[in-house]
Amino acid sequence: AAFRGGVRRCPLAALRGHPSVVLVPAVLAEGERVRVSGAELIAAYVAGYETWAELSFRDQDRHHEKGWHPSAVFGTVAAAAAAARLAHLDAGRATCALGIAASMASGLAGNFGTMTKPFQVGRAVQNGLTAARLAADGMTAAPDALEHRSGLLRAVSPAGRVRTDGDIAAGRDWHILRYGLHVKRYPVCYAVHRTIDAVLGLAAAHALAPADIAEVEVCLGRAQVGMLRNPRPQTALDAKFSAQFAVASALVARQVGLAQLDDAFVASEPVQSLFSKVRITSIDAFDPDDPLFAPFDQVRIRLRDGTLLDSGPVRHARGHARNPLSETELAAKFEDC
Repeated sequence: AAFRGGVRRCPLAALRGHPSVVLVPAVLAEGERVRVSGAELIAAYVAGYETWAELSFRDQDRHHEKGWHPSAVFGTVAAAAAAARLAHLDAGRATCALGIAASMASGLAGNFGTMTKPFQVGRAVQNGLTAARLAADGMTAAPDALEHRSGLLRAVSPAGRVRTDGDIAAGRDWHILRYGLHVKRYPVCYAVHRTIDAVLGLAAAHALAPADIAEVEVCLGRAQVGMLRNPRPQTALDAKFSAQFAVASALVARQVGLAQLDDAFVASEPVQSLFSKVRITSIDAFDPDDPLFAPFDQVRIRLRDGTLLDSGPVRHARGHARNPLSETELAAKFEDC
């Protein structure tokens, strides 16, 4: 609780990707294997987060736009860093662990909306732990496998505008305190979370029923639209990357949760009939704190009687470090999972 309180006061946005989806299983599994304390687990998580943030923030451009899945790419190296911390590897072997992991890092945004998306994240955990164990047993790697001209940072850089020199921030200006953690409230792509908040807010404020809706206009950033690739999803996997489904679920069920990520619900007539009523518009402006997103999302709902409802700009999703969930809401999410 004290740590989460510190995170909530963070001044800026977050790093690219979903650190906990890789780091939590990594530190729990490896921590149990090597029998460490809870404090050691937290230290390992921070080591992984700092490694991830250091790598992702050294590039000006958005890795998704080149096709990389940052959670799988940077997550592999971050998991290795966390495992190296748990094993108390010395500097030389820890460096080798990161170098080994750099050659194992992979994951494609092109596989979003399929079983391979979570699979490649799971492999990031596995590969990171394997890299650390191999380094502990004496396997070597280049000491500059991350920053070399043919190393990881330049290899995955969308435009080559990557900084490969200079000190790391850890120990002076901790990324985790500066950028914090965002908790995903909904089990779908984070690119549509602000939109879900907007639709749920309008639906609750005006007691909307699906039959009332003539059109829903959703304004998103260009990169967000690119990730939400399924305009007419037919399965739960498709629905995770669909703005149309997010809107429909929010209107039909008044929630977007694990219960709605069900093939039967996605294929149901009330949900499917709303897809054609959702119109997506994109903007090119970027959030200075998180360039993957627009400065805000906005939803306008036109009713059958001509009434126009406007959410106004939604800057931070519920669960963002600047708009945190309450303890009750966090507990509800945990119980649902």
